[in-house]
Amino acid sequence: MKNLISHWRFIFSAAFGLLAISLSAQDIHFSQFGNSPLNLSPGLAGVFGGDMRFVGNYRSQYRSVPVPYTTFSGSVENKIYWTKGKYDRFITGSLMLNYDRQGSLHLTSIQVGIPISVTMPLAKNKFLTVGVTPAFGQRAFDTDRLTFDAQWIDCVFDPAADAREDQLFQSTNLKYFDLSAGVNLRLQSEAKRNRLDVGGGMHHINRPNHDFWSADLTNPGNVKLYNKLSFYAMGLLQLSGNFDLVGQGLYQTQGGYKEVVYGGALRLHLNQNPYKELALQVGVDYRHRYQDALIPHVEVLWRTWTLGFTYDLNIWSDVNIVTNRRGGPEVALIYRLYKVKPLSKFKTCPII
Repeated sequence: MKNLISHWRFIFSAAFGLLAISLSAQDIHFSQFGNSPLNLSPGLAGVFGGDMRFVGNYRSQYRSVPVPYTTFSGSVENKIYWTKGKYDRFITGSLMLNYDRQGSLHLTSIQVGIPISVTMPLAKNKFLTVGVTPAFGQRAFDTDRLTFDAQWIDCVFDPAADAREDQLFQSTNLKYFDLSAGVNLRLQSEAKRNRLDVGGGMHHINRPNHDFWSADLTNPGNVKLYNKLSFYAMGLLQLSGNFDLVGQGLYQTQGGYKEVVYGGALRLHLNQNPYKELALQVGVDYRHRYQDALIPHVEVLWRTWTLGFTYDLNIWSDVNIVTNRRGGPEVALIYRLYKVKPLSKFKTCPII
């Protein structure tokens, strides 16, 4: 009985290991896409109140299977204003790091990007931002974790047994250059907290090679990363002095995959005194993809800090059979820094 259980564990782990490789051409994603702006679109670089922004995202899923998927993203943005004393037009320079580890083979991706954007006012309280992200990436996996049928002898797994396999991969380490671009339109109210961001991004414009199975080391093969298109809308409507309605929607397509996310939240302002601001936001999103999910989320906004937490619930998807309807937790942490400006010159309405 123990041998049978071990055998099925092997099959299960192998299946998820192969799944990790088969999906290697798909991007990482965050349920809190609005709290991971530079991954959503280069056009969102610099679209925030303040002069600098620090963002950190962490996601963990499928640990109960167990073939854990772990994703981390971190970024920093800094605005450079075109004219001294005017804060409605600027260039934003950024640095972004993405790390992702998938499945039992530890398929690991590391990407370093340099998002750069330009923000210009179109009219009063209307801003257009155009950005690009040149990035350098590396993908690798651990061959020491590969197992094969020939290593199962009389229903017992022998790691020292001959795998009876010829060389499967010419390389287990892939390096590439990636290019993305995006645009964002910000509309905001001067008297109220109302605002709306609408935009999109095109990722992997150059379609970098993603091939571990080339005929030889000099042949790059024909496996390329698909272009990804992202379109989004994120808005906030002030309902009263203490309440806001928050809404967001996202549509993404990459290769044969499509993803639609939409939802809303209610934000309660508990303290609006300057330098003591405190708000609580509670809501839920729905994601339709190859695995549907309900995504409840909670955010705490304190001064210039934002802490967000979500937990995916795979309720209607077939994947709930192996995950027991659980997806995974995700945490986002954002800090915005305001530099001291001369009061006599701080008159132009900036992005809030």
